[in-house]
Amino acid sequence: MAYGQTWGGVTEFKGTCIQLYPSDRPDTDFPYKIYEDGKSFRFSTFFYTIKLKSGINVPRFWLCYSVGWNVAYCETCWLFANRQYAYYQDSWVNRINDWRHISSKIDKHESSVQHIDARKNRSNWEKNLTIDKNVEHQYTIEINYWRNVLKRIIKIILSLTAGNTALRGHEHKDNQGKLSSPGNFLQLVYLLAEFDPIMSELLNDEKNKNKYLSWKIQNELIDILASSTRNLLCEDIKRSKWFSINMDSTLDITKTDQVKHGAKNYEQLTTNVILELGLDINMCRGQGYDGAAVINGFYSGLQKRIKDKVPTASYIHCCAHNLNLVVSDAVKSNQKVHSRAPRWATLAFGEGNANKIKQTVLKKVCSTRWESRHVSVYALKCKKRRKKYCKYSKK
Repeated sequence: MAYGQTWGGVTEFKGTCIQLYPSDRPDTDFPYKIYEDGKSFRFSTFFYTIKLKSGINVPRFWLCYSVGWNVAYCETCWLFANRQYAYYQDSWVNRINDWRHISSKIDKHESSVQHIDARKNRSNWEKNLTIDKNVEHQYTIEINYWRNVLKRIIKIILSLTAGNTALRGHEHKDNQGKLSSPGNFLQLVYLLAEFDPIMSELLNDEKNKNKYLSWKIQNELIDILASSTRNLLCEDIKRSKWFSINMDSTLDITKTDQVKHGAKNYEQLTTNVILELGLDINMCRGQGYDGAAVINGFYSGLQKRIKDKVPTASYIHCCAHNLNLVVSDAVKSNQKVHSRAPRWATLAFGEGNANKIKQTVLKKVCSTRWESRHVSVYALKCKKRRKKYCKYSKK
């Protein structure tokens, strides 16, 4: 039931009061009320029950007493009475403290139409509450089931990505439309389903069409995990207060840099990323980049622009890039390796075979598609066949 919605004249707030707070039925030393004639009367626990003709005492659950106000009231009418009723009386809703005539007032109110209707509304509401509890229990079971499913899916994704293993390969389908090569992710799901009852139920339940195993769900989970990891790192950085920047760009599949060249573009990118992560650039105390002029330029490079904003952000040439330059210079000192033939071929097969390999261009290997390795090698094989055919044709 939505907040503010009424059911039988009771709001969700009042329904919460019934569930969380017990009725006010104290057993204490009730104070006396002195009337004008000098007589004094007070409330008694005797009124909490009614004695039937058969001699059985039946509790009046509707009757409550407020110690602070020294008044009696009807909890059922306060919560469930119909305020639109033509003969609505608010005396028992607000307060009753006429202890001299309390007995007759209780009997009269107990037999009133307003009170009887309020009791009916309360009874129907309590029955409906029981139904809601059963529905809520079913929802809880279903929520726990899907939570366990997602836990297993996330564990599989983390296991594959931790080893830098592709989740999906080239998914072949046979004549019946079934996947003959489902990829690493689905293979692990099928393997786990052989031993885990939850994953087995997920795969074998024909009525349930939602499996949460599609590539879109995989990508969404990866994005969520990445975002969560990034937030944890940012929280750690904020607790540490100070931080350093280490930035580099990569080439896409077309061998085009993903960042536009220019110190201003790099500065804008770095500043935007820091703002998106909720960090304060004034807390930056270090910078580490490669040796490109657009980055480490003394007059207008990225490091100079950042240092103009934050003078305490000292720049240090990245040690990893320095090591790469040292290795490159060391290789250039060897004439055999310094040739334009592929370096790996020269080192692995010698200069003779390297010259042959140099004449062959390999296709790029995709890191997430295992079949591309076969395509790359197959292209090399086809080129070798074409060379043999041309050689025989010339003869």
